[in-house]
Amino acid sequence: MSYIPEQVRLCLKDLVERLGRRRVRYVVIGALPIHFYGRPRTSADIDIVLISHVSKEKLQKALADRYTLYYNGKTVMKFIDSATGTGVDILLSLSIAGLSQESLKKLRKVEVDDVAITIPCPEDYIITKLKARRPDTFDFSDVMSVLLNMREEIDWNYLMKRAEEEGLAHLIKYYKEGLKWKTG
Repeated sequence: MSYIPEQVRLCLKDLVERLGRRRVRYVVIGALPIHFYGRPRTSADIDIVLISHVSKEKLQKALADRYTLYYNGKTVMKFIDSATGTGVDILLSLSIAGLSQESLKKLRKVEVDDVAITIPCPEDYIITKLKARRPDTFDFSDVMSVLLNMREEIDWNYLMKRAEEEGLAHLIKYYKEGLKWKTG
């Protein structure tokens, strides 16, 4: 995991420990899962979606001694880790990220520096990236990287089902055509 900066790894370890002590379930999205499904790349922040229902007040209290809240939105809270300078975005519901109750059945456990974290399956990870579709980010190249590297393992039926649920089926068809062109 050498592409994940040390400060991000240290922040991730602290967050996972804090959430674990409070029995808060979560899933890591954003750039970190790409290391397991696509290609290594760097990232300066951590994106987490809460599975457990936790009030914003309890969440802020759990993080207050190390994390400074700088944005308190309806569906997302953004913090800066004062120890590492790492940004932490915490999404407060699965649906904001494009995840569903069915997605929870397919979560995967992986390790970053001997710290177990939970990430979406490759199909749901693709959905999170397509749902975000932020300009001037790696979202689109991350999707193609996962499709290229995991093409033999992707459950295309599940991916299309989830894409239809999220109104993203047209994008999956587009990427599938691109994958055919790229791989011959």
